[in-house]
Amino acid sequence: MHLLKRQHGRVALAAAAAGALALTSACSGGDDGDDGLNKDGKIVLTVSTFNTFGYVQAGFEAEYEAANENIDVVFEGDGVGFDDAYRPALETALDAGSGFGDVVAMDEQATPQLFQNGDLWYDLSAYESRSADYTENTWNLGHTPDDKLVGLGTDIGGMAMCYRADLFEAAGLPADRDSVAAAWADWDGFKALAQQYVDADTGTAFLDNGTQLQNVLLSQFAGTGDGEMYVDNDGNLTLDSAAATASLDLVLELTEMGAIGNFPTWGEEWFAAMAEGGYAVTPCPGWMATAVIEPNSGEDNAGKWDMAAAPGVAGNWGGSFLAVPAAGKHTEEAAALASWLTEPEQQIRVFEAVGNFPSSPAAQADPRVADSSSEYFSGAPTGQILSASIQSFQALEYSYFHPPVKGAVETTINGIVDGSVPLEDARSAIQSAAEDAIQLAGAGL
Repeated sequence: MHLLKRQHGRVALAAAAAGALALTSACSGGDDGDDGLNKDGKIVLTVSTFNTFGYVQAGFEAEYEAANENIDVVFEGDGVGFDDAYRPALETALDAGSGFGDVVAMDEQATPQLFQNGDLWYDLSAYESRSADYTENTWNLGHTPDDKLVGLGTDIGGMAMCYRADLFEAAGLPADRDSVAAAWADWDGFKALAQQYVDADTGTAFLDNGTQLQNVLLSQFAGTGDGEMYVDNDGNLTLDSAAATASLDLVLELTEMGAIGNFPTWGEEWFAAMAEGGYAVTPCPGWMATAVIEPNSGEDNAGKWDMAAAPGVAGNWGGSFLAVPAAGKHTEEAAALASWLTEPEQQIRVFEAVGNFPSSPAAQADPRVADSSSEYFSGAPTGQILSASIQSFQALEYSYFHPPVKGAVETTINGIVDGSVPLEDARSAIQSAAEDAIQLAGAGL
């Protein structure tokens, strides 16, 4: 059985890099002789996650075990990157039939690929009543192509702009969040503000990099247009779509202006510049504000950062799901745990613990979320800003080939910003990189 068998019969299984994350020490799944019990005879349920899901920080392990005396819960994966380590290891483990968690997390944009083969996933139809906890789009993303429920949503990104008020002041720009939001209410205003910042010549970049911005632009323009982004579900590139064209145009314009810094997301330079004031603005979903910027920028920068509504129709970046591999040892118990972890109340508590914004509308409306603010971000009403961003945003359906093409486009954009790809060659370089990504994905490499 192969993990990513397309309806057209081709396999798209990403090879795991050497030293990739070993998803579980207990090696759930497969006929390895392990009965999934600990020495006390309790069922061990390992929940494999990436980045920061907040389950440890919210104290869910002890709480669930206290209510379920026959269960031993293990959470793992905090701090592991999704694309570089977690996903390749998960794909390899699922294809091998062992080495995965009893409950596994996955990024929203990967669901069209990872949920392609319904046989790999435990049927969660016993939890169909949970549909009331989600928007139609989030609920649909948790289904396979033949409409089998296999995933339950956890959080959603939302979208804002996080900015350094002190750097805005140094550049002579308005720094209070209402004035900033008004100044960049649309992308023309954003460009004008960027030009003013560049002209002030502070020695710092206006924006951290081009790929962060591209994420926001592409989803906004596609959501308000025909929905087309980089590629359709049959592997046909749509790089000439209105969304792909307009978003790249703006990235190139800001690059030529000198407004975009050379700080690729997740790189050492990005984190260092975050703390040292190397750039003034970064697109900012809820999880990035609390789980990335605050801990990595440090206490010394508390009150220097602020958050304002994003230009345009705001949007979403991020969102995750929990699913149960069908070959697990205790799938029924794992499904019950996955459902409990994704209930609105637990989503709220995760938000309180680490800032991941709930995907449940009921949780979003709860005063603990809706009325929340961040002392670190200068008292910004984070709950209101993030909730408003989602309400006005048109949800997108990502194609099967979107993740590999997205990665190829973003690698090329980083090259455009650092100068290794000339501006005049930008579009042809992106076309070539995207074609290569399609070929590799279709060949199963």
